[in-house]
Amino acid sequence: MGFLSFGSKKDKIKKLIEAERFDEIVSMAVKDKKALNGLIELLDDTAPGIRGDALLILGMLVEQRADVVEPHVEKIFPKAIELTRNRNPYVKENAMILSYELAHRFPDRVRALKGTIIDDLINELSEGDKNTKGFALILIGELRAKEAKGHVEELVSVEDKVILPFEGKKWVPLGEIAKEVLEKLS
Repeated sequence: MGFLSFGSKKDKIKKLIEAERFDEIVSMAVKDKKALNGLIELLDDTAPGIRGDALLILGMLVEQRADVVEPHVEKIFPKAIELTRNRNPYVKENAMILSYELAHRFPDRVRALKGTIIDDLINELSEGDKNTKGFALILIGELRAKEAKGHVEELVSVEDKVILPFEGKKWVPLGEIAKEVLEKLS
């Protein structure tokens, strides 16, 4: 790294992603705020593979050094939620994983953002595919979003099985997830 580093590191991070040097990116992001900001900027990249990899690397960063990501939760979480609606399965799955991880590790910070995303989550309960509905349910539970309770109750009897990228959430009936969420909302 040069003595005087100006501007975004987005292009450098993108080249490292293309070279699949993810651990190196995590290490850079821990040490250099501009590298972390460059990684976050790549969530808006035009290439789905780059967006998916940026989500994956941010997830790795949260697992290894949550303290580095915490100050950026307000920027990352809404974008990750937005990307859960992406048609690309790689982007969608990594966005779900990152969103859940952020909600799980930083519940207070994420709950403070509830007002900015709750309408989107409720909308997904009626318009999303079954897997997106399952994810929205899980996040509503994590957010303790009681305002969504009526929408959650509507899904209790749904037998469609969902496949989510979380432990214990593969081939689970949507209604079962809705019941678990209702317990959290009570």
